[in-house]
Amino acid sequence: MKTPKKISLLIVSILLVFSSCLKDGFEVTSSGLHYLFYKTNEGPKPKIGDILQLDLEYKNQKDSILYSSKSLGDSFLLELKAPSFTGGLEEGLAMMSVGDSAAFLVSADSVFDKMFKAELPAGIKKGEILRFEIKLKKIMNKKEMIELLQIKQFESQKVELKAIDTYLKENQLNIQSTKPGVYFIQFEEGKGVYPEKGDIVEVNYVAKSLRGAIYDSNAASGHPLKFTIGQGDYLPDWVSAIKSMKKGGRSRLILTSQNAYKGEGFGPIPGNTPIVFEIELVSINGK
Repeated sequence: MKTPKKISLLIVSILLVFSSCLKDGFEVTSSGLHYLFYKTNEGPKPKIGDILQLDLEYKNQKDSILYSSKSLGDSFLLELKAPSFTGGLEEGLAMMSVGDSAAFLVSADSVFDKMFKAELPAGIKKGEILRFEIKLKKIMNKKEMIELLQIKQFESQKVELKAIDTYLKENQLNIQSTKPGVYFIQFEEGKGVYPEKGDIVEVNYVAKSLRGAIYDSNAASGHPLKFTIGQGDYLPDWVSAIKSMKKGGRSRLILTSQNAYKGEGFGPIPGNTPIVFEIELVSINGK
């Protein structure tokens, strides 16, 4: 529990941040949202339910950039909703027209808890005030958003297939895709039977980029990955590759992001990224 002294110091520090920003030209809405427009344009404002395409970044009180959509090579898509808290960022977004750019000061605790529905990321302290820098690029409905994502997916797929083709040539791998975006080559066949649904398999694997950067491996655990065919949340094409192997078999599986982790990515694996799996089938049902 905070003592009155600690609470007062926290309030003073927040007020000092706000007062220094007000000197930089910030204005305040009746709800307490601090905002500063760099550029304004004539045009309609977004309505609740609209999809906003934004250039978005936010900084901490030391002016260090904590997130930037531009650095990820893409815009930020957000559905505009009613303000999730008093002085919420949504209020500021509703004030913008296409082409506008502005800054907003928002409580980190509130924006992550109420708006993003997420825990505070590493590097952001509880009670910190974040500075959001936003440019509104487009206002869309959900149908237009789906069409945009489909176009982006198609373009990304072309880039990935070209990168995989280069990888195959550089590594002198003369293989064809078993289905769009899936490439499988077996270096060692192994012996015995093929695993079937319900069989317990043990697998050594490495997941890496086309350039060889390792994303994941069972080596860290010191033992093979053990799972039951048909159970668990594993990539379908990865499981299919294992089902086409015998004990002792070694294979390489290459997947486009649409057959792997799509635009969202997974853990250290970025979105829209092809994955190379090196796979060894160690045992089937303990044998």
